[in-house]
Amino acid sequence: MGSLFLVTAFSQIKLQTWERSSTLKLARSSKRYDLRYVDAARRGSIYTSDGKPLAQDDQSYALTINFEHVPHSDAFFMELSQATGLPASDFAGFASEPKQSKTWLEPIPASRFHDVALLKSRWRADGLSLKKSGQRTCPLGDATSCLVGVIKDYKEGKVYTGLERSMNTQLAGKDGLKIGLTDRTGAFLPMRMEAGSSPRADGQDVVLTLDSDLQVLASQAIRQAVTSNNADNGSAIVMDPHTGEILAMANWPSFDPSGAAGSQGLFGYNPSYMAELEPGSTFKILTLAEALDIGKVSMDETIDCGGEWRPTPSTKIHCDSHHGNRAHGPIRPKDAIARSCNVSAAIWATRIGRDNFLKYLDKLGLIRKSTLHVPGELRGRVNFKEPAHLLQLATFGFGQSITCTPVGLIGAFAMIGNGGVRVEPRLLSRVGSRRVETAQGTSIVRPETAQKVLDCMTAVIESDEGTGAKLRIPGYRLAGKTGTAEKVGKGEKGYVANFVGFVPAQSPKAVILVMVNNPKNGRYYGAEVAGPVFQQIAKAVIRHYNIAPTEPIVTPKAPTIKKKSKAELID
Repeated sequence: MGSLFLVTAFSQIKLQTWERSSTLKLARSSKRYDLRYVDAARRGSIYTSDGKPLAQDDQSYALTINFEHVPHSDAFFMELSQATGLPASDFAGFASEPKQSKTWLEPIPASRFHDVALLKSRWRADGLSLKKSGQRTCPLGDATSCLVGVIKDYKEGKVYTGLERSMNTQLAGKDGLKIGLTDRTGAFLPMRMEAGSSPRADGQDVVLTLDSDLQVLASQAIRQAVTSNNADNGSAIVMDPHTGEILAMANWPSFDPSGAAGSQGLFGYNPSYMAELEPGSTFKILTLAEALDIGKVSMDETIDCGGEWRPTPSTKIHCDSHHGNRAHGPIRPKDAIARSCNVSAAIWATRIGRDNFLKYLDKLGLIRKSTLHVPGELRGRVNFKEPAHLLQLATFGFGQSITCTPVGLIGAFAMIGNGGVRVEPRLLSRVGSRRVETAQGTSIVRPETAQKVLDCMTAVIESDEGTGAKLRIPGYRLAGKTGTAEKVGKGEKGYVANFVGFVPAQSPKAVILVMVNNPKNGRYYGAEVAGPVFQQIAKAVIRHYNIAPTEPIVTPKAPTIKKKSKAELID
């Protein structure tokens, strides 16, 4: 027995050393040596926080046969049929045609890849090949395509839009290379792997903060608002004010990531972070927050709104939402927010001062990009060289003379629902095995200031005089602010209808921002155009978190809200 072992050992040593070159030469000549087998890396998938796939590789393969380099026998075609699931008659039929190469449209499942590889090795069928389809599937379609993005010319790894582009390094992985001898089954022999071989490294999966149900509903709601109002575009964003997690980021127009006919929208354009829009009257809550926090106004103070106010002798600020004579009269901050008084907001801003206001805008993150890791993101803008300082400052107060992206704006508003602490908006929850933690927030205003402003926003909806009174949800106390910004500037026209709100008003679970750009069907007020989108999403948030009623549910009485004039609807 010992002698037999020694003979066997000597034979293997001889084979692997002195006769190695001749052995490899023989292997090459007998087609048992694969010089370059690329082991393709799996591209990472993108998921929602609740585990729904947003983008993932199609794991099927395309079968190609060069009939000049495969056996022409019924036995081979029968075995190939069993391995692929395709009819043997197809193979035999094409084998007799002049065209020697054929690629099948029917996808071959990944589960059959090994069977085909074994068949290829056993029959020495060099003309048989399977290649990945290269398709990327996006199960939620146009509900997420502008955010997730798409890949074109995937075989070369050319990423074009969205998170597929900005997260490409993490998603792509690295192909491996196998060089060496194979056994009779076509498997590589571990002891016969050549120098230059390298293992593949699959791409990392990316998990977003999005909730699939809220994302789909928000997408449907903003699509309906944009189409019914003939608007240019619109965005609806839902965010947890305590963690900065974006629970939904929807926009319309969007596009079908599969490239199907009838796809709408600009390829790769996402107005949630690529559109610069004036925030309008929603901004009054941020102006009030700063003015209260630095002691420039108190909740008991009244400002006499006569319908207009002159920041300088030659300039005039108008109130646009007023009982016939355009004047609110003596008004406190809570009512000024509820009834959207421009004069009050302009006076608050001038008390803050221009330099302090500009610093405040920076602290709020409005004039810089966020940390969302999305391509093409813009930032809000202010004309720092504006010569008419005082007029500019006055208009800052009610959201003019400044542009913001929707995602930048919701990040600023969110601090009101988080005790005055601003947390950076974020989309990433996990990359591979690494969890993306919530960044430490920045204190913007004191908690008691934030609560006072939240109470003012509650009056917008809960007060019969509030501009958002029609958006109530029975049993739930909500906080919000309407906004209608007239677009100004060279070549600009129309309005931006806005709404921002918290669900519920106390200890809010979510802040919701809706912006509808340039509605052209006659309605353009924030309460009428953007408000219903907020209400639909607010109901979904209540269901999602199973929020118990915060108020007694009573049977609605006949409407007591007096009919507002056209002038009163402007906010």
